[in-house]
Amino acid sequence: MSAIHPGGSPWRLGASESAALLRARRLSPVELLESVLERARTSNAAVNAVVASPETAVLLAEARASDRRFAAGRPAGGLDGIPLTVKDNLWVRGLPATWGVSALASFVPARDEKAVACVREAGGVVLGKTNVPPMALAAITGNDVYGATRNPLAPELTPGGSSGGAAAAVASGIGALALATDAGGSIRRPAAYTGTVGFKPSPGCTWPSSGFPRTSLDFQVVGPIARSVEDCALLAAVLAVDRSCFPWQERPGRPDAWLREWAHARRARILAISPPEQGQEPVVCAALNECAERLARAGHRVDWRPMPYSVAQVDAFWTELIPHGVRAAVDELGLNDAALPASLGDLARRSSASTAADMYRTVARLLDWRRQLEALWSEADVILSPASPCLAWPHDQPYPARIDGQPASARAGAVYAAFANAAGAPSISVPVPWHPGIGIQLTGAPGSDAQLLAWAWECEQAMLA
Repeated sequence: MSAIHPGGSPWRLGASESAALLRARRLSPVELLESVLERARTSNAAVNAVVASPETAVLLAEARASDRRFAAGRPAGGLDGIPLTVKDNLWVRGLPATWGVSALASFVPARDEKAVACVREAGGVVLGKTNVPPMALAAITGNDVYGATRNPLAPELTPGGSSGGAAAAVASGIGALALATDAGGSIRRPAAYTGTVGFKPSPGCTWPSSGFPRTSLDFQVVGPIARSVEDCALLAAVLAVDRSCFPWQERPGRPDAWLREWAHARRARILAISPPEQGQEPVVCAALNECAERLARAGHRVDWRPMPYSVAQVDAFWTELIPHGVRAAVDELGLNDAALPASLGDLARRSSASTAADMYRTVARLLDWRRQLEALWSEADVILSPASPCLAWPHDQPYPARIDGQPASARAGAVYAAFANAAGAPSISVPVPWHPGIGIQLTGAPGSDAQLLAWAWECEQAMLA
């Protein structure tokens, strides 16, 4: 058997395309795995995306078991035989889970956490773990355990963070899918910088992380990075807490038929965000304008408006809550503050400067703010923006020094992304094909995950036309 693909290399296939070929017995799981492993051997050294992997013999045994299931007509699920990676802050049995922290360098979980277990139950083959910054709390990816991850589009640049390893793996062809997490843009910004698709579901839609302590309440969710919206939809359905969240899981064939059906059934009310005062790169503005025009030509209603939320308020939720999450995690794991990277030590110490009453007031403000957003969702189905106002920057800098010629702050690159986490809303970054390194972000009302994916699929098709 051989893959039917113009490039002739199975690693180039999308996950949905591979799954269809596997079901048709036109590609074997072993062929697919061997092609991806060879791709990893030739490309990973340059980007340092995958930092720990099972033995090849173990992976081949899983692929052969998948082949036997297909031969018997009993595939395990929609991911059977599909190789993918898992972010290092998620637990995979038998593989290191360092969370990017030297003190955890020798920790190897004895169990899969729930999201990973769902992937295995669906037949997915876990290729390995992808790199993260310490505790997955930085805009770049690198740590003292594994070093820095580089951007496959330009190795001198960062792929972003904290899912930079996951995005770099997918962009490099080391698996068509990656399991990642997003607490403030950690899936969508790396996806934008690497030319991949990154989807952040609504809280409660997919299984949350259940290994390491959570540092950011329900801001953090587990979601996919892929090369297409369809492939994100494929993995999202496997991760769903409730199968009704993503109806295509119950249908035979690929998700694209369902996505097309739902995308065409209803036109969206789209609110396109004007550039913020703190700056946005001109090429990013041009890409957003072109995308908005294409969606309008497709029949969607597109209205332009200034940012409908306060960036300062969103940042305040983040900066007031995260130190407490870090403090709680450090204490729960029994880590020594002195052994932490400076950035984490600073966050943990900041927690002691506020009281339990301060924390309560912050959470109360957050809940009130979410209720106030109901007025926004009553008049708009989608908020359209860039995933980031800037392009990727040098991998040895913690954040971009300047955006559109203006000095940038540490949070300037997240002015669009963090809103969805604070709002509890689903959000997705779709790459701009004519300018790799820019992602267009679509954010929907909480719980509208399936419809948002359908509109994102249509956006992707419009930009490819």
